[in-house]
Amino acid sequence: MKKFYLFASLFLAGSLTQAQSNYTDGYFMVNEEWFGHTNGSLNFISNNGPVAYRAYSTVNNNQAFGATTQYGTIYGDKFYFISKQAADGGDTQYTPGGRLVVANAQTLQKIAGFNTIGGDGRSFVGVNEHKGYMATSNGIYLFDIDNLQVGNQIPATGGQVGNMIRTSRYVFAVRQSVGVWVIDPDTDTIVSTISGAFNSVVQAKDSSVWAIQDQKLVKIDPLTFATAVFNIPTTKYSGSWGAWNAGSFTAGIQSNTLYWINSINSFVSGTQIVKFDVTTGTFNENFATLPGQTGTYKQIPYGAALRVNPVTDELILNTTESGYGTHYQNNWIHTYDNNGNLTNTRKLDDYYWFPAMAVFPDNTLPVVSTAFPSQLTANTTTVIDLKTVITDNDNLSAAIVKKVKSNTNPAAVSAAINANDELVITPQGSGIATIVISFNSNGKVVDKTLSVTSSSSVLSTAETKKLEFSMYPNPATDVLNIKSQEKVLSVSVYDLSGKLINVPFSNGQVNVNMLPKGIYMVIAKTEKAVYQQKLIKN
Repeated sequence: MKKFYLFASLFLAGSLTQAQSNYTDGYFMVNEEWFGHTNGSLNFISNNGPVAYRAYSTVNNNQAFGATTQYGTIYGDKFYFISKQAADGGDTQYTPGGRLVVANAQTLQKIAGFNTIGGDGRSFVGVNEHKGYMATSNGIYLFDIDNLQVGNQIPATGGQVGNMIRTSRYVFAVRQSVGVWVIDPDTDTIVSTISGAFNSVVQAKDSSVWAIQDQKLVKIDPLTFATAVFNIPTTKYSGSWGAWNAGSFTAGIQSNTLYWINSINSFVSGTQIVKFDVTTGTFNENFATLPGQTGTYKQIPYGAALRVNPVTDELILNTTESGYGTHYQNNWIHTYDNNGNLTNTRKLDDYYWFPAMAVFPDNTLPVVSTAFPSQLTANTTTVIDLKTVITDNDNLSAAIVKKVKSNTNPAAVSAAINANDELVITPQGSGIATIVISFNSNGKVVDKTLSVTSSSSVLSTAETKKLEFSMYPNPATDVLNIKSQEKVLSVSVYDLSGKLINVPFSNGQVNVNMLPKGIYMVIAKTEKAVYQQKLIKN
């Protein structure tokens, strides 16, 4: 946050523009705004159109966020904005919204605002479809999503807390000078602490959790919390606890990589984007150089400054200009591909935006694959690896939360999800049970129903059978492959009217060459289960 006063008075850039019809083709930039003059704001950076300045204020009758907005995130159908203070007393044009503002993620229409959230705002993470956690300068507080209410502080979480992430099992939160807390989201209690002076935390594509110190990366096992240290070779990453922002430490979800901008000290950034390959454990400290490094006044990162587009795997970098004062009216947004090539630059309208961080829209639902059966005959304990059956194109699939939502007949079958995100089906007696599994990806929930027929209970020494099934490619042109550990008894193909289509099936392959282009339903029956999946025929 830059607390300075300029001799020049300005018109506020882009104060009111026509509202966009939707906010899916592009990304958002949350702005601190000009301290002492304007409350926090939101710009929408369209991929193919003009920038929608102050998009939130445009659709909310000149309302804004609180003072020095530092964090924004989308969870479910809501957009959460966190500011350090409730209002900027110097703002005469926009109505302040409080330390927490909740808006509709699709329309940006305001839902609620809160001046008091337990301390000065830092960050927000969705825990499940019913609650979230708010990190503040004074600990972590609960937020009731259903009833839109600020709750109590999580026990033993006092002090300044920065970034938080939700994995499929836990919440990891960085506490200044203490370490990374691991919080059980079911009980809202700290279950472990990884001690150390950490600055931020992310989760990689392979599900590993990574926390960063000044000159170290620490890998954290998401289940056991075991750690491994990787020393940063020559550069360093300084935290921003003194004037907190979310920081440039960020992870891709299309590639197993981490990125950040190197630091000179806590208040001066470097000019290099660093890349870390999680798979190989190697650093590239010269992955890319910030543009605009010639001349007296140079481009410098501001706020979090760096984020990875979850769909394209591109890096979004925001910069301003060194020199203080009026130089901060100059702001750029740069796009890099995942090879470090600068592919696009946009200069924003001149104004003291002080950009805090980029936020990407959540456009897609999680998708359950054919590897999850619709019917199952269980005469022994059966295991389905839920990690392999669910994906989300614009969110981290490894972080999807799975739970048994309901079981109509626990006397016949028990259903539980173990620590490895595997569904364990155990016969308890004869009968049929309908089991509903819920998949929550960043607040968007899809349910999948499994009908289980059990003939008898299972002894503790009985064999455990792990189901594995795949149907590919999809879309298909000539051949659809069916792969299963069990014998495939039959494969049936239906058109959208429900008519059975005669297609040959042999040696694990369905010949779809003669099918007209369109959408079909494929039902495959094995010795233990029934799988069904929509097929696109090219």
